[in-house]
Amino acid sequence: MIVLAIIGVSYFFLPNLLAFKGPMVGGKWWYRPAVKDKLQLIPDQINKINKIWMEHRKRIIDIKSDLEKGYLDLENIMSQPVVEREKAYKLAERLGQLQARQIEERIRMSIDIRKELSIEQFEKLKGLRRELTERLREKGPRGEKRGRPELH
Repeated sequence: MIVLAIIGVSYFFLPNLLAFKGPMVGGKWWYRPAVKDKLQLIPDQINKINKIWMEHRKRIIDIKSDLEKGYLDLENIMSQPVVEREKAYKLAERLGQLQARQIEERIRMSIDIRKELSIEQFEKLKGLRRELTERLREKGPRGEKRGRPELH
């Protein structure tokens, strides 16, 4: 039961704490008109970034699938009347390796995409990410203003 709890906690929290989030999280930012215009991305850059994203995303999806299968196997092991401890430990180790590979793949994707941007473009992209983060902090993910309601 302890192994399941540790794996569950690490599955949900560690990727968010340790994973490098790319310059802008949330999809194909290089196709957004405001981002393209601000960074002055040329079609060749957009094509290269998209190709990099596709290659890495396929690997990330494969790893995610392996993780889900592993968690299904773990659930099956843990539901047995007698838990095969060594089998569960080996599976826990395998799940940890898969999570590490997933994080590594995300970092590699960010590095490869970063390589396609000039220093100026990357600095502008970081600025856009900061602006987005501040906007989300102020208004929340759905755009409603946070804080106490104003009394009139």
